Amino acid sequence: MSENAKEIFEHGIKLLADDNIDRALKAFDKAYKFEKDNARYMSYYGMCKALRGGEIGLGLELCTRAIKKEFFKPEHYVNLARVYIAAGNKKGAFKVLLKGLKHDPANAVINKMLVDLGFRHKPVIPALDRTNPLNKFLGILLRRMIPGIAGKKRR
Repeated sequence: MSENAKEIFEHGIKLLADDNIDRALKAFDKAYKFEKDNARYMSYYGMCKALRGGEIGLGLELCTRAIKKEFFKPEHYVNLARVYIAAGNKKGAFKVLLKGLKHDPANAVINKMLVDLGFRHKPVIPALDRTNPLNKFLGILLRRMIPGIAGKKRR
């Protein structure tokens, strides 16, 4: 790994953490040009290109390629989910985050994103609407009585 590319990439990560996506994009662009096969550089560059550059197609392609190279890294799933969200595809983001959760069930970022997307359990009786009083009652009852099976008990 090129030391210069690594330094540039780490600087991009700091800029991204400071919510300076424009400058982060420039840093990720440079790092990616140094090492086009680096999945991490590919993922972050693709995400920023989609978020700031408006190039959703390129972002989807690069983030997907990064996952194919390193399927076990949750951060790639997070980046791809952000691209899906930028494209207005919440369902796609949701599916990607669930796949990422399989590799790291305790990942705080993925869990927070799922909550922000409105993650909800399926209704107890799928034939009835979620808002049906019977579904609401049974859902509450099941989650309280058997929290390990029907989701975590809420306090």
